[in-house]
Amino acid sequence: MKKNVIFKNTGSKKGRNWIITPENSELEALGYIRTILDNELSEVEYQNPKFEAGLICMKGEGTVELNGESFSLKPYDTLFLPPGQSGTIRTESSLDIVECTAPSDKEGDPVFVPFKVLNEDPELTQDLGFDGCHRKIHRLIDENVPASRLLGGLIFSKDGNWTSWAPHEHAATKEEIYLYFEMPPPSFGIQLVYDDLEDPEYLGPVYENDAVVIKRGYHPNVAIPGHPINFVWIMATLDPSMERSWGDVNTQPEFQ
Repeated sequence: MKKNVIFKNTGSKKGRNWIITPENSELEALGYIRTILDNELSEVEYQNPKFEAGLICMKGEGTVELNGESFSLKPYDTLFLPPGQSGTIRTESSLDIVECTAPSDKEGDPVFVPFKVLNEDPELTQDLGFDGCHRKIHRLIDENVPASRLLGGLIFSKDGNWTSWAPHEHAATKEEIYLYFEMPPPSFGIQLVYDDLEDPEYLGPVYENDAVVIKRGYHPNVAIPGHPINFVWIMATLDPSMERSWGDVNTQPEFQ
């Protein structure tokens, strides 16, 4: 395993904390922040002065107040923010938010994406795959928001199935992070990241709240029997001029 490919147990610290950045990984643009609040720490300040952001509510309920606007979030609701927002995040119970970031100077307004509505949209929520690799995908940050560089969503696999199959890569245009969720013990999955399967960037177990950096290489994964592998995928283009599309990828030739 090469340095800083996997970040373990990234949901263990309260407050709003940078987890993965270009400073502690090979990434050039993509960042991952985690905000965890409860009755002991119920409010944090929020700012994104020079980066766009996507806030994905993973658990609990809370409110994001920014520049006079208020947004109520519950599980899988998403809030896209152009740079230059400031305010607070608070909860009256508990709240867990995954935030993806990328440098941007593109102006605009916040966009709230309620999961209840997105889940009914056949363009943004789909069942994909075939025997052995069935999964449900929710594209939370896609053409539905005016992002400059970010993409993101959720993958729910069937028990014991592969996802991100056929193996694909997008090293020339995009970098990515997988963050695993709703995989309580004893559940785990196996994640691969490789250009050469004989010398992989990473090949090993992943557990709930682990995160894997995908700078280059094919990156399929598989759930264990009787359990799913579920993950948030967040992605950023290497620069703002590149096509912002989740489908702009190269499939491993042997599996096309």
